[in-house]
Amino acid sequence: MNHSFKWQGRNDGEGEAHLRLHQVVNTSQHPSYALIGFSSDEGVKRNKGRIGAADAPDMIRAQLANLPVHQSISIADLGTVVCDQGKLEQAQAELADCVERTLQQGIKPVVLGGGHEVAFGSFSGLFQYIRNNEPNAKIGIINFDAHFDLREAEQVTSGTPFLNAAKLSEQHQQDFHYLCIGVAKHSNTKVLFETADRLNCEYIYDQQLHLLNIDHLNKKINSFIEKIDHLYITVDMDVFSACIAPGVSAPAVKGIDLTVFEPLLQAIKKTGKIRVFDVAECNPRFDLDNRTAKLAAYIIFNYLFD
Repeated sequence: MNHSFKWQGRNDGEGEAHLRLHQVVNTSQHPSYALIGFSSDEGVKRNKGRIGAADAPDMIRAQLANLPVHQSISIADLGTVVCDQGKLEQAQAELADCVERTLQQGIKPVVLGGGHEVAFGSFSGLFQYIRNNEPNAKIGIINFDAHFDLREAEQVTSGTPFLNAAKLSEQHQQDFHYLCIGVAKHSNTKVLFETADRLNCEYIYDQQLHLLNIDHLNKKINSFIEKIDHLYITVDMDVFSACIAPGVSAPAVKGIDLTVFEPLLQAIKKTGKIRVFDVAECNPRFDLDNRTAKLAAYIIFNYLFD
């Protein structure tokens, strides 16, 4: 684990009313949340995408640092898992172990990616924890993403994490519960839709994500959540329009809007079933004015605070 990031930022004065996140990180012996970085774009490289996402964890931390603290929160920074010398599978296993240990301590992990290969590490950590503690419990994945990431490949990549998760579930005779929100028809081949249907995945198209459809969206998402006990939520930053998230490995032509994403995330959060949360595909190398890193931090802020 790399622990090189230094939490610092603006100090507006004494007292709780002036607090910013950098002033509360690592101040509690019994935190409720833990930040875990995943520095990797090896999966994106293998998937022939634009590399640079390995720099995301600390860029997101830097944007989180100055965000205000409006309610009491205890949060720790556990450092960053680094994918060295292309050893992605090893890095994913290290992340999974870190996520599992965090859950064992009663702490909710918030993972900062990195390419979307982070998802298999995050899921595996939750999967390991559930197998060891609640073997009959059902895990659900909700992925906000323009892509299914169900690609068949000879090795793991940023395009394979949910097929990897499906295979892991099958190996242990567990059902695979996957809902992808924001799927772009023009960004997924026919075989990916066929794979999603074969695995009984559920999905919502990007064009369906508008405010006039919010009641229907909530019903569909709630129907999915009712079937499971524990949720892993992952937000691929390329699900958003490139005008608000330009710094990603695969910029969206259309993308979804925050006005729809925010109420959906809050509704999911209110179920109390989220155990692991991560953001992925923030690519600082292609960002403009840190817009994408700021958006990732904003999403995490809204997950952490009511």
